[in-house]
Amino acid sequence: MKNTNITFGILIYVLLSNGALCRTCNFNIKVTQTLHNEGFHRNLSYYIDFTSDDEEEKLTYEDCVVGLEQILPAGVYASHDEIKDKRSKELIDTIFQTPVNIELPANNASPIRVQLFSIVKGGKIHIYIPVHARYHRAKKGGGTVRNIIPSPELYVMCSDKRLDVCDFPADGPENNFCKKDVSKELCPWKQIPATMVTDTLFLDVPIGNIDHYYMVAWGTTVVIVVGSLYLLKTIHRYKVDTEKKIRKKLKT
Repeated sequence: MKNTNITFGILIYVLLSNGALCRTCNFNIKVTQTLHNEGFHRNLSYYIDFTSDDEEEKLTYEDCVVGLEQILPAGVYASHDEIKDKRSKELIDTIFQTPVNIELPANNASPIRVQLFSIVKGGKIHIYIPVHARYHRAKKGGGTVRNIIPSPELYVMCSDKRLDVCDFPADGPENNFCKKDVSKELCPWKQIPATMVTDTLFLDVPIGNIDHYYMVAWGTTVVIVVGSLYLLKTIHRYKVDTEKKIRKKLKT
């Protein structure tokens, strides 16, 4: 009987160590991703609802740290300094995983991977970051070019490891929130499936019509020449009037 108890205890330990007793969790998290404002300068907003309507779901995320990984297309950029100045109060940190050059046009730029961090309070999170459209090269016929902003990836880290009771697939996508030399089993960040309430976002940017190139070039040249002649005439008139005033004073 004693040997049986020892064997059973060892079996339980092995099962716990290998995560065999982990259960399939119904996370039921809803993410709303929206773009606000108009034109080239927008606010990219995220509203995340962690409250579940499932009575069997006992998971709570209160005080856990949330990490959002967002990929911005080459035609859209965000500035770390601007986010630091204008970010919402719930956004506790921002990490750019790729360098950002705000001066580059869209055709010379690359996608940007940015990570946003916040803490769950009251079962909800609302954060936003300012984003901007880059200059796009003109094309024949003009029109607009569409920049598609994909849905973010959601990661959660809880200090008490409450998510360890859930079963996460070993062959899941790469976790960019942990160091490369840390295994998925030891990584505290868990990628959580979420339901996107909104459709995929896009930002349409107006572009120039290359058919108008010569007309615009000639028009610009005419404006520059006329403006320069007017400026020279004004300077010459001012100089003549000044000399007349000086001569008049000398005579008196």
